[in-house]
Amino acid sequence: MAPDQVRRQRFRRTGFGRRGLAEEHVYAFLRRVVDELTARDAVEACLREENTRLKNALRDWQGQFAPRPSRMDGSAWTGDQQRR
Repeated sequence: MAPDQVRRQRFRRTGFGRRGLAEEHVYAFLRRVVDELTARDAVEACLREENTRLKNALRDWQGQFAPRPSRMDGSAWTGDQQRR
């Protein structure tokens, strides 16, 4: 449910002789909002888990395959080169 849908939501008035909004419409709307928020939260939790899994997989891959700087070849950077 989009925020604009919530903003545009209108409820029927109660029947003649009563004041206010029809409770059944308000409660039905609230149930719909709760259902959609629950579904959104579940999707977000799955995305967070997937993001964590991918970050860990990338970190593992980099640890195995990324080239590491070698200090044995005498090519250590000087202070000026590090600032570039």
